[in-house]
Amino acid sequence: MLTLRFEGESDYEFRGRAERAVRVAKVLVSACLANRCMLRYIADPSLPYTEDSVRVSPTVRVEYEQAIAIGDLGSCLSATASKRWGDGPWVMPLEPDDEFFPDRVAYIYRANSLYNRRFEQRRRLKELLGKRLRPLVETAKRRTKTLFLDLLTREEADAIRRILNMEPGAFWRACKGRTFHNFPPRLVQRELDFGRDEA
Repeated sequence: MLTLRFEGESDYEFRGRAERAVRVAKVLVSACLANRCMLRYIADPSLPYTEDSVRVSPTVRVEYEQAIAIGDLGSCLSATASKRWGDGPWVMPLEPDDEFFPDRVAYIYRANSLYNRRFEQRRRLKELLGKRLRPLVETAKRRTKTLFLDLLTREEADAIRRILNMEPGAFWRACKGRTFHNFPPRLVQRELDFGRDEA
């Protein structure tokens, strides 16, 4: 016979645990129903959200030291099971302004996230290298240092030195996320206001 009671748990202990679980569930549901994004989803008839469905399975924040996953509890725990985001998980209620997707788990990376710093650094390396050389980033990420350097052509090595001002070995470490560098910032084209009359 299936039971929610732990082996050896007394009636008093079981009742206390059940009451705590009910309090937690009420907080999670209440926060979910107060979230602006969820209220938009409930109001949209094309989405499967209703107040009753939220009460059965509220969207929550599953927090780690370096990142947050937002979605239903089961999906978040499954999607983050293999992540290395530091301490956690902690199941927390949604914040009123949390934004998330209606059909998949959303991730928010904290400023201290090594995972996100590696991702952003690789993306910046690809941008700086350009379309022709950007595959070198994935190649370095997937290979050992020895194999990467052995297969690197002289032209590619010279391009890494010229464009990134670093040696190929340092480039490999950056692609692996073992070191972090301050690369030149992205150039941003600002809008110009041509319609304003000069005073």
